[in-house]
Amino acid sequence: MEPPSYDEANRHLSVQTAGLSDHTSPPAYTPGPSPSTPPPTYGEAVQPSAFPVLTPPTGPFILVAPPANSGITVHPLTQIDERPAAARRAPTVAVVSQPQPVPIIVSSLRDAPGFVLCPHCQQLVTSKVTYVAGKAAWCTCVILALLGLFCGFCLIPLCMRSMQDAHHSCPHCGKKLHIYER
Repeated sequence: MEPPSYDEANRHLSVQTAGLSDHTSPPAYTPGPSPSTPPPTYGEAVQPSAFPVLTPPTGPFILVAPPANSGITVHPLTQIDERPAAARRAPTVAVVSQPQPVPIIVSSLRDAPGFVLCPHCQQLVTSKVTYVAGKAAWCTCVILALLGLFCGFCLIPLCMRSMQDAHHSCPHCGKKLHIYER
């Protein structure tokens, strides 16, 4: 069976839509009356009482504390002070000082700089630290070489700060204070 030709299909469609259709046309658009007044401005739309502007009190006033059991909390004036300069008291100044550092004993120096009293020049100084490969680094280097780690791998402990000794010296006079050995 072949589909109907274009003319046959149009004739058939016009028979269906001639009076057998349940479709109704949409209602016609009738524009309503235009608004007679423009919308309100921002100042008219926002109510002034919704966002009150706080102003400092003016005129002479006396602060009266409410009764103790009334449940009313009164906060003191913190930012607005209308009193004359003679009535204001000077602000309280808090002096904060840190405690002075306490020097440690020279023999208790570890691998970090420390605040010590130099026994040579009697100055309170922070020790200057230089790191030098010591016994622990060289012993580890020899052990790695005996295990077969050649080609520079056995030299890695010589570069590690955790394997080196800490030599403390005074930055003022330059004399040795202590050697922390690993």
